[in-house]
Amino acid sequence: MQASLPVLLTLGAETPASFPIIYALGGVIAAVIIAMCVFFIVKSVRRAKAIGMEKKQIQETIKSSAIFSIVPSIPIVIGIGIMMQFLGIAIPWIRLTVIGALQYEIIAMNQAQAAMNGATGPEMIATAVVIMTLSILSGPLFNAIFYKKYQGKLADLQKKNGRLMNTVTGALLGGLLAGMLSAILVGGAFTVGKTPVPDASGAVTYGEVTLITLSASVVIMALCGVILKFGKQKWIESYALPLTILGSLVVAYFCVPLFS
Repeated sequence: MQASLPVLLTLGAETPASFPIIYALGGVIAAVIIAMCVFFIVKSVRRAKAIGMEKKQIQETIKSSAIFSIVPSIPIVIGIGIMMQFLGIAIPWIRLTVIGALQYEIIAMNQAQAAMNGATGPEMIATAVVIMTLSILSGPLFNAIFYKKYQGKLADLQKKNGRLMNTVTGALLGGLLAGMLSAILVGGAFTVGKTPVPDASGAVTYGEVTLITLSASVVIMALCGVILKFGKQKWIESYALPLTILGSLVVAYFCVPLFS
């Protein structure tokens, strides 16, 4: 995740070229997704009419859903901007359009680059694609084979011992966040006051900027939580992540000149 900031600051650089076949595959995938969306919209509208919903109410529902889907999609666009410096445009577009998540994809990309000793050529791109694809397949395969039984077990545990269930899930989430947070904190703290060494892409990471950006993101997310809980503004729940990302990027943008 630390690499995301310097990469965003060098978006003007030339991105790796993608083969036409990759764009073609991306187009096919996008067409399938659009077809699925149209299919479910038609089915939903027909069902709404069947249960007696008015046409105006249906239109308002579609309109509000479309508007509220724009801002939560901003992290996906940011993710493509982060990854395109290493993987071109087509591959991040495919990965983040369907099943990928910004956090996971960046970790997988960084692992591939580390395995290739910082290389950014075709070998690193191929390695990153293999890591992303093979790793992410575990989720759909698990859901297809075991999810129904797994969901039943969770429901039983929640019914028998809801307190234990909440403790286990909270501990898992806390462990995940602690691992990511410690990596960012250590990476930032140990580079404060030191001259940054450019990586293979020519990007640099300043420890001071890392820590300031992290602090800004915590503050922004906390403010969103306060607005949600005490202001009873439910809508901000869908906007908290993109607002935090964009706000942190703005803070980082103005902080980089101070330490470079």
